[in-house]
Amino acid sequence: MSAPTIVIIARSDHAPTLQKRLGSETIVAVFPDSESLRAMDAILARPPRVVALDPTFVTTARGAALVAQVKAEPNLASVDIRVLAHDDLDMPLILAQHVTSWETALHKLSMPLDRCGTRKGMRFPVNGDAAATVNGQRCHLLDLSVSGAQILLRTRLRPDQPLRINLLDRAAQITVRGIVAWSIAESSGGIVHYRAGVKFVDANTPDLEAFCARVAGVPSNGTFGAA
Repeated sequence: MSAPTIVIIARSDHAPTLQKRLGSETIVAVFPDSESLRAMDAILARPPRVVALDPTFVTTARGAALVAQVKAEPNLASVDIRVLAHDDLDMPLILAQHVTSWETALHKLSMPLDRCGTRKGMRFPVNGDAAATVNGQRCHLLDLSVSGAQILLRTRLRPDQPLRINLLDRAAQITVRGIVAWSIAESSGGIVHYRAGVKFVDANTPDLEAFCARVAGVPSNGTFGAA
């Protein structure tokens, strides 16, 4: 049996209907969002061309972690991650269409991830002038916005874990509170690190805008808002 070229992670109440419509079609594999870990195993084992996600699932910690892992795996670099489009009754548009080519239909009835996203603020890569600690432990600050950051550290973090984050550069030190949005383990040279997305809570936006402008080299002119 050939490997599926499309993996769909649908809402648990939509997955059975979608699977029924597929019948014996093998080009598409459907997983309910409650089985996202099994879906990730299938994606890693036999990389598809397209992964389509329910929009509600994308915004969860499990959804964000799955997206982050797909983007972090070198052998999944060519996978197109998309978000299913829904109608006004919150039903996937693909369920209401007569489909002759699932891949063509999916591209018409979904959106690229970067148009839906999992972030409320534009992220910028950080230069070497910035440092950060999380709950007192030094970490590597990968990117930053006024709404959150991506970090790399040795300590495992769990979704929804509260954090105290210190951001430092040559001009200032900022302390913010945050929570873990997602976290995945990465191994390099036999050493395990954890890559995590952090959502800031009640942060001082002007201070963070100024910090972002300094460490990312981007003008502080209001461009850090929701994207």
